[in-house]
Amino acid sequence: MKPYKRDMYRFPWSLNDNPIGWLEITDKCNIYCRGCYRLNRTGHKSLEQVKEEIRFLKEWRNCDNISIAGGEPLIHPDILEIISYIRELKLKPLILTNGVKLVDNRPFLVELKRAGAFGFTFHVDSEQNRPHWKGKTELDLCELRLEFAKMVADVGGLFASFGATIYPTNQHLIPELVRWAMQHNDIVHGLVFITYRAAPSDGTYNYLVEGQPLAEMEVPYLAPQNEEPNFDFTSRHVYAKIKEANPNYETCAYLGGTQSHDSIKWLIAVQVGAKGQSYGSIGPRTAELSMVFHHLFNGRYMAYTNLHKLPKIAFLLGLFDRELRKTHANYWRDILRHPQRLFQPLYQQSIGIVQAPDILPDGRQDMCDSCPDMTVWDGKLVHSCRMEEWRLYGTYVTVQPQEPGKAPVIQPDDIPVVNRN
Repeated sequence: MKPYKRDMYRFPWSLNDNPIGWLEITDKCNIYCRGCYRLNRTGHKSLEQVKEEIRFLKEWRNCDNISIAGGEPLIHPDILEIISYIRELKLKPLILTNGVKLVDNRPFLVELKRAGAFGFTFHVDSEQNRPHWKGKTELDLCELRLEFAKMVADVGGLFASFGATIYPTNQHLIPELVRWAMQHNDIVHGLVFITYRAAPSDGTYNYLVEGQPLAEMEVPYLAPQNEEPNFDFTSRHVYAKIKEANPNYETCAYLGGTQSHDSIKWLIAVQVGAKGQSYGSIGPRTAELSMVFHHLFNGRYMAYTNLHKLPKIAFLLGLFDRELRKTHANYWRDILRHPQRLFQPLYQQSIGIVQAPDILPDGRQDMCDSCPDMTVWDGKLVHSCRMEEWRLYGTYVTVQPQEPGKAPVIQPDDIPVVNRN
């Protein structure tokens, strides 16, 4: 059970025409997350620097939304002004937050909405050093997720999704998280699963900067000495786990890797269903039409939508989309069994899977092709997940196997001797 590229739409994004602009406004944070790729070194950026980076992203990314990240962006003293400025430029401000500052703080959420916030992606997972939730499982944390979702829904008019990093400790719980999200698909608009990756520190590789080996690499995503160096859990594994929870789930679009032809770095699905019910997903043709028409009429590709209720007329797209036809058929089968659902709204819920950078056996680093999460560093676009390398070393770190492949050494006893007597 796995997704095939031939059955999906390859997003047409590129370096300079990409719907997402990744804006890092601070490296300070109020909790610690395992696998975090940012060191707390410089603190909050000034408002003027942030505005300059927003203008840069708008010009050189042609983005539809600005993902406001960090660190923890909600602790930045100018967060309301930053959101307002993004809105002034007719972009969507999406806040990537751990949500700590929103706990029991509805007035602040209202302020964020008034400033122009489009919505939130809450990072909640069991490996965070989160106040009052230490030692809780992913299922325990669904209580907190639901608290955030209800608060956002109560304020209204905002996007709410939830991200979790997938580790060896929680990968078996992916189906339960998907079932929880389906149960609340009226107020939970999306899920994002990110596969955990760390740079091995077990001697497998040497790390170099401009050809010179590093005596010690300081990036925060270097694996601890006692950690299993290879957690080979890919986007395909996450896909299979989601299928366990919802057999009707199917992906519609993807991004590949930069080095490996068969890697799938981003997988996107949009599920369709009534409250607590999934009928299926949209297919690649619907995803393609959405992208093409948005670019045609708005001049840029679409990243997120606040259209959470799906009008039933959208099923007409099934004329072009086989997957949506299957979803439509499942809908009518359910209506025949439960006629009262004919009058219930339909909801769409996205599920994103991101396979973080992989170091290949020969040292090449397989990144996300047309990476959506590039950010600004010193007047240029760099991968946000590897920006720490630029901050520390002024360029990307390259990787080399500790013992590159060598020609086999022939032992003297193995050399055939020809007796010419």
